[in-house]
Amino acid sequence: MDEEPLSAQGQQLLDDAEDRHDEAIVVLRRAVAAREPSGVALLARAYLDRGYRHEAVELLVPRVEAGRTDLALTLGDALAGIGDTDRAEEAYRAAVNAGDESALNTFGVFLRHRGRLAEAEKMLQRAAEAGDELAPANLVAVLWERSPDPRVAARAAEQWADERRPSTLLGLAFVHAATRRYDDAEKLYRRAAELGAYRGHIEYSLFLQEARADLAAAERELEAAEREQEPGWALAFGRFLAEMGRPDEARAYLEHAAHWGSSAAAEALEELDGDPQDD
Repeated sequence: MDEEPLSAQGQQLLDDAEDRHDEAIVVLRRAVAAREPSGVALLARAYLDRGYRHEAVELLVPRVEAGRTDLALTLGDALAGIGDTDRAEEAYRAAVNAGDESALNTFGVFLRHRGRLAEAEKMLQRAAEAGDELAPANLVAVLWERSPDPRVAARAAEQWADERRPSTLLGLAFVHAATRRYDDAEKLYRRAAELGAYRGHIEYSLFLQEARADLAAAERELEAAEREQEPGWALAFGRFLAEMGRPDEARAYLEHAAHWGSSAAAEALEELDGDPQDD
């Protein structure tokens, strides 16, 4: 990025251990104005990290319409974040049709949340076959919802489970938990977390809450998620603490998550602050 000095500076600010996103946004706006090729994607990243979804949409729409399909996945995420599902689907399809394999899993999850399970299954199958480590667990969840025969999801979970790709273990752990094979499920959740699965400690914590009712162990897993900075750790921890009747602690975590762009955390804060019993 030697020929893109502003983009290089902006990326350095984004990657800093301290929160320097506001500085990065100023620099990256200058990079976009200077027509540095990397500037748009970096500025969109900075906007989404902060939850500035409308700004990201305004930045990305004209570029994607002009043929920058490399930005279509990010645009889809921004549009989905503001609830514009029709245009989000168009953007996700543009990314997939342009050969962006990283869009397959995201689009599959999007379709699942829209209740379009047959389409979601096809997209997630493609994502899994393309090597996306997160897709198998999402595919298993769709198959579990879609098929009346639990063996369909179980076969897919067993097919994809591979310790070399730790997140794939979560699908089989889910099936074991759903069929009340709790000991087998716990072994897999623990192993997935140990190996660094995506949100592994968070998923293990949810299992400990829901299947074991072991709240102390669940909290320890959330502490591990915080140490390892798993995606969504602050929201998960905040929700847990709110459920445990610890609103002051919950608020600190939810405020952190909201600061980093989580609309779910912002909604949880509104609910928490709107409860007079929490004052």
